[in-house]
Amino acid sequence: MKHKLIQAIGGGFVAASAGAFAGDVTVVPVSEPEPCGDWCDTLKNIGTVYEDKENPFIQEVKFFGRAHYQWGQTDGEIGGADFDGNGDELRRLRFGTSVNFLNAFKLTARANYENGGFRDTSIRYSGFDELNLAYSVGDVAGFEDVKVGYGRYKVAFGGEESYSSKKIKTVERSNLNNFYAPDRATGVKIEAEKNDIDFTLGVFSTEEDRDALAGWDGGIAYLAGMALDVADGDLSLDVLYNDSTAAEDDVLGYEWAATATYETEVGGFDLFTNATYGETHDGDNVYGVVIMPSKELIEDKLEAVVRYQWARSSGDDLLRPQSRNVRNVSRNDIDLNVPFGDENHTIYGGLNYFLCDHNAKLMTGVEYETVDGGATDSDATTFWLAARMYF
Repeated sequence: MKHKLIQAIGGGFVAASAGAFAGDVTVVPVSEPEPCGDWCDTLKNIGTVYEDKENPFIQEVKFFGRAHYQWGQTDGEIGGADFDGNGDELRRLRFGTSVNFLNAFKLTARANYENGGFRDTSIRYSGFDELNLAYSVGDVAGFEDVKVGYGRYKVAFGGEESYSSKKIKTVERSNLNNFYAPDRATGVKIEAEKNDIDFTLGVFSTEEDRDALAGWDGGIAYLAGMALDVADGDLSLDVLYNDSTAAEDDVLGYEWAATATYETEVGGFDLFTNATYGETHDGDNVYGVVIMPSKELIEDKLEAVVRYQWARSSGDDLLRPQSRNVRNVSRNDIDLNVPFGDENHTIYGGLNYFLCDHNAKLMTGVEYETVDGGATDSDATTFWLAARMYF
């Protein structure tokens, strides 16, 4: 009953928010299109259906969504057994809305509608991606732009995870990021700024809920993060601690982790570097680095990106290749699961073609992955094609 009530409230919010206070609403004017129409500007701006900073009740209403489709061809080998295959996937299909009201509050709801997976592009409501309410406190105790929120969040731990899937430069994030990326979690998040340093504090329930807001019957996770400018670059640091046990429902799957990300420009290349270290509930450690240079070959149109990832663990049952596509292909085509190991290398090279900035782009890439140190070694190469769009 709790889940159905939350879904009904959230669904009604998504559907009805644009019409709130309709009697006093000033709809954002839409300029006359050029003869051929500027579809890119339309894509970027169509979501803002109402905006009036002078209205004391509702200041802004936005609708937004993203559609991500991808296809991959994988060839690999597991302990001497070859496998190959391909498959497509509706990777993400999300729609939502946000409302800024009473000059201090922001309510955000975004729902997932992809419901298939590998070789299945079924569409059906499958739960909330995010559902939260934030309050802008203002300046407090020497801190500026303090915001306090509660609800269901994407917990942005680490540099790769901090980038929205709308703007990531590779078809999939790295294995190291995916190992430490929490599932959506319910909790309190506080954001503030002081001396040009951005701070984030979070307290989250580790109880899992695939639909909406989770309860607080399990463990608690604590997140602390900061971001600042250092030597012509951007440095971000995050630490996450989880007091749940391995036996409890746990959206993290590990006890603690720390990560550092530095982004700068070197020789005309944008350079992303990340290092992460953490421990599981059993005391095993998992650590590694991600190095990702990228460069625009044609300004605002064509981008080249290379990513190298190395990960290592003290146990031989913690690391394995991406589920997309390596594990999916091996499991579906030869009924063989890719084994775990203790060392994982990946190298990715790709091109991104921007039709309308990140709002509409085509992606292609090749990724080579190896896992060593387990029951048997494995390696695989995946060729990717992807189309990404959001408004």
